This record gives sequence, structure tokens and C-alpha cells, in this order.
Amino acid sequence: MVTLYVASSELYSGKTLACLVLGMRWQRQGRRVGYMKPLGMLPVAMGDQVTDEDAQFVAQHLNLEASPSHLCPVLLVEESCHLEPEDARRQVAQAFTATSRGMDVMLVGGSGSLLSGGSVLGLDGASVAEMLDAKVLLVTRCLSFLDVDSIIAAHRALDDRLLGVILNLVPPREEARVREHVVPCLERDGMTVLGLLPMDPVLHSVSIRELVEATGGRLLCGADAADEIVENFVVGAMGVDRALHYFRRTPRKCVITGGDRSDIQLAALETPTRCLILTGDLQPRHTVLARAKELGVPVLLVPDDTLHTVSTIDEMLGRLRVREPKKISRAAERFDEHLDLAKLDALLGLT
Repeated sequence: MVTLYVASSELYSGKTLACLVLGMRWQRQGRRVGYMKPLGMLPVAMGDQVTDEDAQFVAQHLNLEASPSHLCPVLLVEESCHLEPEDARRQVAQAFTATSRGMDVMLVGGSGSLLSGGSVLGLDGASVAEMLDAKVLLVTRCLSFLDVDSIIAAHRALDDRLLGVILNLVPPREEARVREHVVPCLERDGMTVLGLLPMDPVLHSVSIRELVEATGGRLLCGADAADEIVENFVVGAMGVDRALHYFRRTPRKCVITGGDRSDIQLAALETPTRCLILTGDLQPRHTVLARAKELGVPVLLVPDDTLHTVSTIDEMLGRLRVREPKKISRAAERFDEHLDLAKLDALLGLT
């Protein structure tokens, strides 16, 4: 059996999605794939047990039947501070034995930063990889050359256990510089770079339903379109003429504006707009709602002001999780297109 621990040098870098895409790929090859996440940070109830939300998501899509307590044996909550590290590690080892039985490939999902996540329980990434005798795939954000330090620090901690690196969320404007400077720097340090994943507007889009949950607002109309995807956001805080200039140039967008700016709202509705977010808990005029209903555009009324609402959405986008089927399909396509997965197979001995 091959064990691969999927880690990152910082939060929200794409570990869970990588586990899912790789697991699905190996299943298509006819391999028996297991999965677990030793340490979870997103508690969710499954019947009378509690597990990690991301772990449940991956297991569900890989059609695994692991019990919640084995799928994610330790949850990082306040009460965890009273758990002895030896007990936490024993729980992880027992869960790994149960979930890996009969498997050809065992995927282990990391939590948070490789160097620090879970340190309080002796479950940081390097320690878990050593305990489970796992090879490590590092999936990390690479927004610029400045991210080299954290990647090299991870390599120092993992040494020969680090199998390869995927540079994720690379901004299009930085892609050439990353290839020219970052990749050679990492290779000079002895790392195998399996490829770059550029930022993708589909993968980093958000559904209107997610916007409702994040902002604590309520839909005044358009509930039937709550699963529509928004790729761009425009704040309508300028004059109508200037606003129209931006609205017309921005497709698949959500316009955020004050509830009393009916001029901006009507202007947005005359361009390709997926959703209106009205701030300040100010009810829109009847003409705005009537037009939105006619066009089938959801209108979301939120209690906070525009600045706070934008901040809330920015925070949500920073920790966005892929859940929709079309995003999963898109991610699989991007992995095949941009990564040397055959090399990963060879490094794992799966050829």
C-alpha cells in the first residue's frame, strides 16, 4: 500500500480538493483508495457522531464507508487542549489502521499549516507523516516569489518525505515570473515541482446561496436561482454613468450597493448581473424589485453597511471550499491540464 499525506504551508491552499481529485483519478484507474483526515477543524454531526466537514465531503464523493470516528479521529476544538498528545496520536494510528485496510492507495489530508497545524497535540504535518510512514505532496499557494520561503521551510521539515510540490492559485499576471524564478529556486533546493495551477474564475466563484449564508441576509426575490454562480463582484458606490461602464464590462457579477441607491440598482439590472446585494437593511423601491423579478435576478438584503459586507465576502472568498459538482469536474480538468500526474504516479510507484 502507498500512503500519501497531502499538506500545505498555509491555510486554504487546496489540500482537500487535491485529495478528492487524486482519489477519483486513482479510482478510475481501478485502484482501491482510502482516505482519512487525522485532525479536523470543521466539526459537523453525522448521526450521533461528530467528524470534520471536509473529511465527510471527500469520503462521500469517493463513496467510502469509514465510520466518522475513523474518518477524522481528532477535532481541534477548545476541549482538545485537555487531550494528551499520546492519546491523540494513538487515536490517529488506530483510525489509519481501520481506514487503510485493504487499500492500494491511502490518502491522508492535512490540516492548516504543515509546520504548525496540530502542534498542540503533536499532530503537525511532519509528525503525522513520520508516524504513518507517508510520502508528502505539498499543495501550496504561490502568489509571488515571496512564497518561496514557506515552501523551503516545509522542505526542511520533511526532508526526503517530500515527494513533490503543486503551486496553486498562481495569479495569471505572476505565472511567467513564477515559472522563471520560483520553480528553478525550488528545484535547486531539491524539490520536484509537479506543475502550476493558475487561479481559475470558476473554481473561485461562489453561489448565491453561499452569499446568503455568509452575509446573514435574506433573499427578497430570486430564491429559485440561489444555486447560480457569481464570479465577479462590483461595488456600486459611484455615479450611474461610471457604474454602467464597469457593469457592462463585468460578466457573471454580483453588484453590492446601498439599499437606497435605486439608480445604481436599476443600472445593474440592465447589464449581465447574477445578483444584487443591498446593504444597510434598507428596502429597495418597488420598481427595483419588480424589474429584478422580471429578469429572475436574486436580490439579497443584508443588515451591514457596504464596507462591512465587502469585508465579509472577501473573508469568505479567502477560505472558499469547492462543493458544487461542476466545480469538482472543472478541478479535475485543470489537474489533468496543468500537472504532471504521470510523474506523481511514478514517484509513488503506481505505474
